[in-house]
Amino acid sequence: MATRTCTLVVSLAAALIASVSLSAEKVFDKRFSVPSAGRLTLNADVGSVDLVGRDGHEVVIHAEASGSDTFIADLSITAEQTPSGVIVTARKAHNTWFDWFNSTQERVRFTIDVPRDCAVELRTAGGYLDVRSVNASVRGTTSGGHIAIRDVTGPVDMHTSGGGIEAEHLNGAAVLETSGGSINVADVKGDLDVHTSGGGIRLENIDASVKADTSGGSVNATMRSNHGISLSTSGGTISLLLPANAGASLDASTSGGRVTSRLPLSTTETDERNHLRGAINGGGERVLLHSSGGSISVGPLT
Repeated sequence: MATRTCTLVVSLAAALIASVSLSAEKVFDKRFSVPSAGRLTLNADVGSVDLVGRDGHEVVIHAEASGSDTFIADLSITAEQTPSGVIVTARKAHNTWFDWFNSTQERVRFTIDVPRDCAVELRTAGGYLDVRSVNASVRGTTSGGHIAIRDVTGPVDMHTSGGGIEAEHLNGAAVLETSGGSINVADVKGDLDVHTSGGGIRLENIDASVKADTSGGSVNATMRSNHGISLSTSGGTISLLLPANAGASLDASTSGGRVTSRLPLSTTETDERNHLRGAINGGGERVLLHSSGGSISVGPLT
């Protein structure tokens, strides 16, 4: 009986693998003329997105899908115009218990052009998000991929449950959050709020108020100014560089290392080298630094 059961399981697995090996493709193309300051909304059960803002008033949507015959047959991609812009959807008609067998073989990639002043809202349950050259608000959520966002003027709100985040040249308030990767941000003006549950944080050339915290890595920040800074980690070190003439009210503490400052403090309070509080250049916006598992250093930007 056990032999028959084993044979049946092996046969079933072989049949499933064979079905995965069947490869099919689907291509989708659509374009629309949209009014100024419109909106592009994408809701996808699966798919990665490359989106670029360009001159003009057209939204151009190109999608390429590949996978098993069943996957292609069950995949529906639509795009329709609304009074405010364009809505794109990608839906899988059926989800079964053996989807995990062919999930690595399924590929959907959207390449989208929008007017630069077009607001963007993206949601995908399985892919990366890459957005650049947009002068409007950008919102995005993915359950399974990394996020890259560059050259955006406007508010940004991006979340991923399974990848890192890269952001560069942002001008506007930004919220960046991941449950499973590192965050690297450079050249930002505007309030910055970043959080990761599983990686390090690197901030470079930031001219903004900053709140950054991680549960599993170090934090390194290079600031062009002090508009209020809060950096925290549960599992690493903190390094902060400030302009030598920046004013700050420093409060830095650690449970697993020591705190040092190469910027002179006019008033100083210490607690056995793991807590340092004082005024830099006469004081200024609050700089709050805390680590539960590493040392903290503050120094001048050179």
